[in-house]
Amino acid sequence: MNKSIFLAIAVVVSLGLWMASGSDTTANESVKTDKSEEQKKLMKVSVLASRISSVQKFVTVQGQVEAKRTVDVKVEVDGRVSQLPVEEGQRIEKGQSMVVLSADYRLKQLSQAKAVLRQRNSDYAASRKLKKRGLLAENRLIADQAAVQTARAQLAIIQHEVDSAKVLSPFAGVLNERNVEMGDYLQKGNSVGVLVDDTELKVSGQVPQQSVAGLQLNEAVEISLSNGTTAFGNLSFISRVANSQTRSYRVEVTLENPELKRLIGLTASLKLPLGTVQGHLLPNSVLGLDSEGDLEVKLLDADNKVKTAKVTIIRTAKSGFWLAGLAKDITVITQGKDFVSENQEVEPIKDTQNLTSDDAQASATLLAKGQ
Repeated sequence: MNKSIFLAIAVVVSLGLWMASGSDTTANESVKTDKSEEQKKLMKVSVLASRISSVQKFVTVQGQVEAKRTVDVKVEVDGRVSQLPVEEGQRIEKGQSMVVLSADYRLKQLSQAKAVLRQRNSDYAASRKLKKRGLLAENRLIADQAAVQTARAQLAIIQHEVDSAKVLSPFAGVLNERNVEMGDYLQKGNSVGVLVDDTELKVSGQVPQQSVAGLQLNEAVEISLSNGTTAFGNLSFISRVANSQTRSYRVEVTLENPELKRLIGLTASLKLPLGTVQGHLLPNSVLGLDSEGDLEVKLLDADNKVKTAKVTIIRTAKSGFWLAGLAKDITVITQGKDFVSENQEVEPIKDTQNLTSDDAQASATLLAKGQ
């Protein structure tokens, strides 16, 4: 009897151990299943790896094209217009006659002044001979010498008036306006016409006070003209004084015009370089807004957990934005950022449709010439 009880107890214990081992196996399988399901539930997001690089910063201002030199040519003497060698709109060389005034009476005055000078020179020569022989007072010799100087000065004045009867071009350019006609009587200071030098142009604009410190003379500047053309010039002037009303600084960009195109007066957009900064070139899809309305991007850390970072736009590019405020090497979420939150673990998938880090590196340090 005792042996039967002992055998029954042994069977019950064995059965219990067998059931227990089966329960543990089921539990382990259940845990594995839960972990597998948890992994399957990770949100998939597209990501892009990027490395920081140098980028050219710009400020864009509006301006207008002006002639390098424009002068209102005026007469220096009185007289009546006797010749008009050039027409309005004609291109002329430096020193070419623009207007000729009648100088008949001045030519007679010139002949008279020359005769007077010859006489004064003769008198002075005779006085010196007499002075050497002691037959002439010192003050008389001085008076004759002064008379020679006076005659020379009078001759120079008359000669200048004769020469000024021809109004000559001070530089090569175009007679853009002619203000006189044949027979007009002009007085000293009257305008003959407006001469424009269009071989070299300047494009002027006003730069905000917060940007002027980054400008450097002789930097290349991209110029977009209102006629649809684009050109490049050099920054040749930065004002030392701000405009009293706008608090902006006048700048001038020199623009060569070898083909003599009609560009003066066109409006223009100046893309002025402000030096280089560090940033990332990223696609538009990475940008979002935080609760305060500031720009942000969502990144992944080493554990594939979501992190947010505030950014600022350096400038735009054809393929996205150059952004500042990020670390040297980042992994940024390009798609799916709106469906994940801070510290959430996600499953990253490489974005093959947007920029790669190689693209960003190749786009680094963009020059003002668009290289």
